[in-house]
Amino acid sequence: MLPGVTIGIERRPKEQKPFEILIGCLDLSNKIWLTVEVRQNAFHDDDEEAGCGMRITTRLAACGIGASWGTFSLVLSGMTLSLGGCGDEGVISRFMLKPDRLIVERRPDPVYDQLFQYYVELCATSQFRSKLKGEGGVAGHAVMYIKGACKDEEASFPQLRRCRVAATDLHDPEHGAGVSVGRWFQNVNWVAIPGYDLFYQGNLKFGEPLTQARFETAVRNAVSKGIYKGVRLHASPSVGADPNLEEFISKEGIGTDLALQFARSVFCARLPITAPMLDEIISFLNDKNREYFEGEADYNWDVWADNCAHTLRNALAAANIWSPLSVRAVKFRQIFNLAVPANQFVNLAELGTQGNIGDYREIQRDGPERDALHEFHWLPTRHGALLKTLPVHEPNDLYDATFRLFTLQSPFRMGRTQRAVDLLSDGRFVRLDANLRYFHEKYDAILAGHDERRDMLASVRGTPYRRVERLYYEYIKTQRAEVEGMLNRLAALEDQADIPKSN
Repeated sequence: MLPGVTIGIERRPKEQKPFEILIGCLDLSNKIWLTVEVRQNAFHDDDEEAGCGMRITTRLAACGIGASWGTFSLVLSGMTLSLGGCGDEGVISRFMLKPDRLIVERRPDPVYDQLFQYYVELCATSQFRSKLKGEGGVAGHAVMYIKGACKDEEASFPQLRRCRVAATDLHDPEHGAGVSVGRWFQNVNWVAIPGYDLFYQGNLKFGEPLTQARFETAVRNAVSKGIYKGVRLHASPSVGADPNLEEFISKEGIGTDLALQFARSVFCARLPITAPMLDEIISFLNDKNREYFEGEADYNWDVWADNCAHTLRNALAAANIWSPLSVRAVKFRQIFNLAVPANQFVNLAELGTQGNIGDYREIQRDGPERDALHEFHWLPTRHGALLKTLPVHEPNDLYDATFRLFTLQSPFRMGRTQRAVDLLSDGRFVRLDANLRYFHEKYDAILAGHDERRDMLASVRGTPYRRVERLYYEYIKTQRAEVEGMLNRLAALEDQADIPKSN
C-alpha cells in the first residue's frame, strides 16, 4: 500500500445524509478504478460483484497499489489532491445530484414508435439490492435493446433476425429484442430476450406487485421462450457447476438479462438507425455467438478484454455509429478508456444529442462519421436521439426500489455522472416534441448559413471536400424535411386525441 493515500469521504453510516457521495477505489488485480455512486447509501463493505458479473473486493476510503504498478502512484496522488476540495465548491460537487433534480422516470412518448421504425437503446443498469439475497455490484450491467431485431426461434443457439413487421406498439411481440452478455456463458457471448415487456418489465403491469409468485412466473417465461436455448454455462459461485436452468435464471438471469426493472434502475440512450445499419448490428452479434458455439474456444468473460460493454459498443461500431473498442489493448492503455456500462451509456447519449453536425470538414476527418454519412446517409447526432430512465418496479416485495444513479469510471474521465444528469434534465433530449423542434432549428441554421454560389466557386478552384459537401447538404435537407413531416404528424395525432369520442 502507499502510505498516506486517502481518497474520498470516510464511511459514517449513522451520520450519512441523503444524496451524500462516497468515492471508493476498487483494486481489481492491481487495476485502479474509481467508483462514484449517487444515492442515499453509496457503498457497503461486503460488495462483491461488479459490472457485467465481475467479482471484486471493495475497499473504502483508501486504495492499495501493488508494487509492480508503482507507475500509478503519481496518478493516485494527483487524484487525492484533486478530490481534496470535497464540498459544494470542490471537484466532488461535479458529481452531486441535487434532490430537486432527481428524475426517477423519463420515457419517450409512445408515439415515438410510430415515427421511427428502427432504433437501438444502449443501457446501463444500477446495482441491485435483494431483500433476500443481498447486493449486486456497484458497477451494474450493460444491456442493449434493438427495435427491429427479433429473437430467432428456429436457431439452436441465441441468434437474431429481422422482425417480420414494422411494429408501432411497444407490446407487439415483433417489436424487438434485448441483448445481454453474460459472464457465466461458456459457448455463447450473449442471449436474446424477446419483446420489450419481458426485457424491461418482466411482463409486469404498472402498479402490479412484484411478489415471489410473479418472480417465479418470469423464470418460467424465460425457460418457455427459449432464452437460454443451447447455452452451456461456466460454474458460478451462486449455483455451482452444472446448474439447474431455472435455478440459474432465478439467481443470475432475472434482473440482469431480463426483467431488468424487477431489481435495477435503468438508464438508456436511444438512437434511431437505418435498415442497413440494423442488418450490420444483427450480423455482428450473430457472428459473435457463432464464433463460440461452432468454434473450439469457449467464451471467457474478462473485465479488461471482453466484458458486456465491449460487445455492445462493438456491435454499434459495426454500423459506423462510433469507433470499436479494442479487446487487445495493453492494461496501461485500457485504464484511459475502460469498457464500463455507465460510461458507454453517457458516451452514446452525448454523441446522439451534442456531437458535431454543423461542420462537414470535421465529419470528413472523423472515420466513423465519414463512413456513416457515405455508406448509410446517416449521422449519429440527430433528431430522435433521446435518453430515458426507468425505476425499479414498485410495489416490490423482493428488491429495494430506491432510485440510484451511478458511474464507474477511469480517474481520467471524471464528471460523467454530472454529464448524464445535465442531459436528463434537458427537455430537448428527453421529450420527443422538444427534440424535433430543437433539431429542426439546427438543420435550418445550417442551411441558412450555406452560400451555394460561394461554395460552388470554391469547389472548382480546388478543394478536397467537393463531393462530401454536396452529400452533406443533401443529407441536412433530407433530415429537415423528415423532421417537418414528424412535427406535422405529431400535431395531427394531438388534434385527434382532443376530439371527444362518441358513445
